[in-house]
Amino acid sequence: MKAFFIFIIFFLASFSFGQERQILTSNTGNNQQQRKYDEVYNHSALVDTGIAPPPGMRGTPSNLPDISIIGDFLGTVSDKKSPEIFVREIELAFQGYIYPQMRADIFLALHRHGDQIELDVEEAYAHFLNITDGLNLKVGKMLVDFGKVNRLHPHERSYVDLPISLTNIFGGHGFNSEGITAEYLLPLPFFTQISMGAWWIAGGHQHAGVDTSAAFVEEPTEFSLANKIIHSRLWTSFSTTENSELEIGGSAAFGNGSHYKDHRDDAKIFGADVTFKYWPSAFERFIFQTEIFNLRRTIPVGELKRWSFYNYAGYKPSKYWEFGVLYDWAENAVPEPEYVKSNALSGIVTNHLTETTMIRLQYGHNFLSKSDAVFLNLICGIGPHSHTLK
Repeated sequence: MKAFFIFIIFFLASFSFGQERQILTSNTGNNQQQRKYDEVYNHSALVDTGIAPPPGMRGTPSNLPDISIIGDFLGTVSDKKSPEIFVREIELAFQGYIYPQMRADIFLALHRHGDQIELDVEEAYAHFLNITDGLNLKVGKMLVDFGKVNRLHPHERSYVDLPISLTNIFGGHGFNSEGITAEYLLPLPFFTQISMGAWWIAGGHQHAGVDTSAAFVEEPTEFSLANKIIHSRLWTSFSTTENSELEIGGSAAFGNGSHYKDHRDDAKIFGADVTFKYWPSAFERFIFQTEIFNLRRTIPVGELKRWSFYNYAGYKPSKYWEFGVLYDWAENAVPEPEYVKSNALSGIVTNHLTETTMIRLQYGHNFLSKSDAVFLNLICGIGPHSHTLK
């Protein structure tokens, strides 16, 4: 499989460098879909909008990449743990175009693992753009396009940490793996994309890093995907009214669980997501988002079927303030008598001080463990990071 990946990389690199034409949207009939794709994947530099993109992101070769630093600082108070204030993550981003149809994105993260701060490669991939009309390819390590929030970096989310419904089946950092994925924009009058990928996760568990859910759940994450994994996703987005948008998606992953070296551990994960957004005015926004996951795990004692989901509702009255409510429910991914692992409700208030700095206060209550927790999160950024803080 590794040899196959290497062959694909060399083939696509030679194909991209052999192109003499500029990449603008040659399929002019697909402008609506392309604009949505650019919005989602931050490829605004590839569309002739008349707006100058940030320095270094203009689709032309550059010897120097864009360099950004994002700091994530967290304070917690709960009835399960003593108060803490710590650096949760420092993210270093190196981004730039290698060629007009090929770019590189490298994200290094200083994570806290217990009492130690360690350097991890959060993402590092090459992105081959517009191989044919609507077809892109990524090769490297990345947050896999499974559902709506798995592929988001911590500072892009509307809440402090990933919902337990995700970390329970993917590990503390979500579905993050090395491999190759293809994305194809279907030639339809509205945005519809399909992606397929092949992944490899070495060893057993994916490390959990600082898991803020520990304020609610005492047990660490005991399950994640491992070994060779195949994944696919299909999602679509279209306008329901002049000021609203509906997104619907479905995802699936097939492979092994983290204990596959010790005994049989086959895993299948299915997901469905719905997101609705409504903009009454330029800066005002309502959002409702829900994701549901089904884990089917075959181990020596039999087949486990576990469900989990979260619901998020948010209101942004201006460009400075955002209010949200998150409900998170998850079953154990392991064969324990008590199926339910989490049943939590959180309230979130976010103040966007600037485009690159925000303060977030989140209070959560777990109905299962009857525990409470308060999180105070400060996130600030320096440099032209391609995805803005939310």
